[in-house]
Amino acid sequence: MGNTNHKTNSIIYLSNSSGNLQTENNSHKVESSFDTVQDCTDTQSLPSIKRRWTLVKFDNQRKKTIWPLSQLKLLFLPDFPVNSTTTEHSFKILEEIGSGSFGKVYRAIHLDTKTTFALKVLSKSQIIQEDAVKQVKTEVHIQRVCGHHAFIVSCPYHWQSRTLLYIVSDYIEGGELYKLLKLHYTLPLSVVQLYTAEIALALDFLHNAGVVHRDLKPENILLDKDGHVCLIDFGLAKWLPYGNKTRRVCGTLQYMAPEVLRFEEYGHAVDWWSLGVIACLMITGQYPKVIGENGANQKIKLPDVFLEVPVRDLLLRLLEIDPTKRLRSIRTLQTIALYKGYNWDDVKTKKISPNELLKIHLKKKLVK
Repeated sequence: MGNTNHKTNSIIYLSNSSGNLQTENNSHKVESSFDTVQDCTDTQSLPSIKRRWTLVKFDNQRKKTIWPLSQLKLLFLPDFPVNSTTTEHSFKILEEIGSGSFGKVYRAIHLDTKTTFALKVLSKSQIIQEDAVKQVKTEVHIQRVCGHHAFIVSCPYHWQSRTLLYIVSDYIEGGELYKLLKLHYTLPLSVVQLYTAEIALALDFLHNAGVVHRDLKPENILLDKDGHVCLIDFGLAKWLPYGNKTRRVCGTLQYMAPEVLRFEEYGHAVDWWSLGVIACLMITGQYPKVIGENGANQKIKLPDVFLEVPVRDLLLRLLEIDPTKRLRSIRTLQTIALYKGYNWDDVKTKKISPNELLKIHLKKKLVK
């Protein structure tokens, strides 16, 4: 879970018990869970019991009655269970590592397994105030369903208390791709190849599962201890069957596809555009520019730096203005010149270490 305190901010537009106990006779006793007994001679005069449950005696038989859950808890069911075996008391918070619109993110250790996780704590009142209940529930649902992929963060635990929501994700210790780019400005082609391939595999999996991310950017890509990517933050993601389209304008401005900014219907191709912007940043250290105001006259302008033909071809395919002509599948990516003879099996199994590739590049620079 990444720190959201950076210059690029996500743009998001959001659409705006009681009863009487009946018995066969009129004389019975009501016994509370704390052994408080009162005599009652009429069902209409039953005392108002504020405990969550009571034990009622009828003909020497005991029955448990459950008071209904509060609306504040029902609102977040079933994605955030109430009676979870894992709770906030199962973890020890080590430090704060980030913050967002609805709460904070902590590095925490599970007391039983001693495993380190990222613990996201969200305020229910803030979520309701921003009309973002569906958004938060969708986020945890997508992570739970898709988190088993090698390049997508998993979400093993999630639950709710009276006023807070808790989302536990794997702790990815290598930091954000954003920070790596800030440190090195540009990355060697071998690393760009690998990162583009890993992100593309994650996108292809999400799209086939019926999910569009809509906020792909370096701040939402974490790196593990070996440097491999891990997609996070599904706050703006949406369940969208492959081939379907949606209209809601959301994302981060620098990474938003032209069709989104033109307020047109769009599909999964918007994520491939974002990948193109990220690839351009990794190679040149600069953002590409869209020239022109409408779709027919718009053109892409790449940074004015030397680019080898296969690299330029990759960027132009991902940054195609027309989403129907844009590179938007892993199969097409595997056929282009930059990936000719590339070992995709090694990418899927994480046999190629990005950190090792970066070290080799830096050693070569020092020798020169």
